[in-house]
Amino acid sequence: MTGGGDMERRYAALAAAFAADGFRVARRAHTETGRLGLMARHTSASNYDTGEKKTAYYLEGTAYERGYLMGLLAEPQIADMAVNFAENIVFDQIGLDFLNRFALLKKMLVELVYELTQSAWQALPAHVHDEAAGMLDGCRRSNRNTRVTMRRLIVLNAGIDTLLALVYTGGMLREHVPRLTADDIRLKLMCNAFTALGPAAGGGHYFARDFMFASGEVLQNNVAHIIHKPEGRASERGFAHVNVTAPGIIGSFSVMNERGVAGGINLSPAANCDPQRMGMNSLLLLRDCVMKGGSAREAASVILRTRRGVPWNYVLSDGGTDTACTVEAGASWAHTDYMSYPPPQIRPYLPDAAFFERYPGAPLRDGVSIRWLGEPLPQEYLRFNPGLWQIWNATRAPRITLHPHALEPNGFINRTPHEKNCPSTQYFPPERPLPGMLLTSNHFLTPAMRMCSMDGWVAAVTRGHTNDIQWRYDALREELRKALQREGTIGFSSAKRIADFLAPYGAYPDYYRDKPRSRDGRALRIEGCVSVFDLKAKVVESHYGYFTDEWVRTTLPAYL
Repeated sequence: MTGGGDMERRYAALAAAFAADGFRVARRAHTETGRLGLMARHTSASNYDTGEKKTAYYLEGTAYERGYLMGLLAEPQIADMAVNFAENIVFDQIGLDFLNRFALLKKMLVELVYELTQSAWQALPAHVHDEAAGMLDGCRRSNRNTRVTMRRLIVLNAGIDTLLALVYTGGMLREHVPRLTADDIRLKLMCNAFTALGPAAGGGHYFARDFMFASGEVLQNNVAHIIHKPEGRASERGFAHVNVTAPGIIGSFSVMNERGVAGGINLSPAANCDPQRMGMNSLLLLRDCVMKGGSAREAASVILRTRRGVPWNYVLSDGGTDTACTVEAGASWAHTDYMSYPPPQIRPYLPDAAFFERYPGAPLRDGVSIRWLGEPLPQEYLRFNPGLWQIWNATRAPRITLHPHALEPNGFINRTPHEKNCPSTQYFPPERPLPGMLLTSNHFLTPAMRMCSMDGWVAAVTRGHTNDIQWRYDALREELRKALQREGTIGFSSAKRIADFLAPYGAYPDYYRDKPRSRDGRALRIEGCVSVFDLKAKVVESHYGYFTDEWVRTTLPAYL
C-alpha cells in the first residue's frame, strides 16, 4: 500500500499538471491499494447548453482499479451514457425513422443487438472485462441506486459494431425486419483525419481528426479527456495514454500514448463483415492498439492479429519514428474473396485477378490492407473509372458526370458539396497524395478493400453518403494544399483550423446548417469530437459540445 505522504505528493503534482492545462481538481478518489483517481473541471471552458464546465480525469492502477475509480468519479455521466446514449444511438446512428412507425419491430431490433452483443463480449480480452467490472463496482459504490448494469455497459461498449455489422450485410437485419429496405437506413458517415509531418510540418508531427458521430442527445455533454496510467502486471500494463472518449466508453474516439503514437477511427462501410464472430469492437481495438503499440507499426500489428468482424479505417500516426498509416480493416478472414462482392453487371468493367497480381498495391492479409504514408497506391486502377461511370449512366438516372480532371491529383469528383457525381461506392477513388501528408475519410482506397465496398447492398445503403465522403476527402486535401502554398508548412494552429474546416466559422459555414442546436437555438452541436495532436510535445487539444465552446488541452507528459 502506498503511504499517505506519497499519495499527497503525487496529488499535488497532478493538480499542478491539471492547473497548467486550465483545469482545477474537483474530486478525488483512491483504492485500498493507494491508486489515485481525479476529476478536474476546466476553469473557463464550459458546455454552451448545460453551462457545466468541461471535465477531465486521471486514473491509475490495474484495469479493474482504473474502472473502479472511473465509477467512483463519474457515476452520473456513466449512467447517462449507458442508459440514454445506448438506447438512443441504435436509431440515431442509422436513422431508422422507418422503425418509429412499428414499435414491435423496433423492440425486436433492440433485442437482436443486445443478444449479439452479449455473445461478442465474451470473446474480448480479460482487461476489458476487468475494467468494465471495476466501473460497475465503482458506480454501485458511488450510488447504490445506480442505473448502470453490466448488460448496459456491454451494449455501450460493443453494441455499435454489432449494429453496423447488421446494417452492412443486411441479411440478418432483413430477416428480423422484412419490410426494411436500404432506403430506410440513414447512416451517419462523417469522419476526417490527416497527418502532417517532416518538412510539411516544419519538422513537427501533427495528427488531426474530426470524429463525427451521432450524439444520441447526450454524447455532447459527456466527452472528456481521460488520462490512464496503467499499472500492475507487465503483460497487461501497456503505455500510459490520454483517451478522448466519454465516461462509460472504455474505447477511444481518439487516443495518444506516452510514446507519441496516436490513433483514430473512421467508419467505412463494406460487405466483408462477420456478424456471427464480431471480434473486438472498433473503439476498444483503437485504444488497445495504441495502449500496446510503441510505434505505428506495432499498433498496426495489434489490429492485424486481433479478431475483427466489422470494417473500419484505423488511422495511426507516430511522432517517434515519423510514420503514419491507415489500416483498412475488414473481418479477420484468412482469405477475403474481394472479387465476389461487386454485382455481376459491373464485373466486366472491373480489373480481373490477373490485373490484381500485376498491380498488387497494399497487400490484403487477414482482412487488412495498410496504406503507409510515402507508399502511393497504384494509379492503374483509375483507368477503370470511365467504364464504371458509363455503366452507371446506362442503367440509372439521373446521369452523373466524370469531370475531365476529376481523377487528377488536384481534382474534384464533386466540385461543390451539392454535386452528386459518384456512382455510389462502385468506383476506385483517387488517393491524391501530398508530400508529408496522409488523408483518410470514410472510404477504402486500397483496390482490394474497395472491391468489398462495391457490394450491391452496401452501395444502396451508402448511396446517399458517398458523394459527401468523396467531396470531404477532396476538400480536405485542397485545404491542406492551399495552407502549404500560403504558409509553407502546417503548424499546430493551422492543423486545428483545417481540422475544423467544416465548422460554421470555417471554409464551408453552411455544411452543418441542419444539425442539432442548443435548446435556445443559438449554438450548433458538435456531433462527435475534433482532436488535434502534437506528437512531438505529446499534447492534444479537443473541441466538443458546441461549436461556440472552447477547446480543451491535455499535456500528457506532465501527468506521468
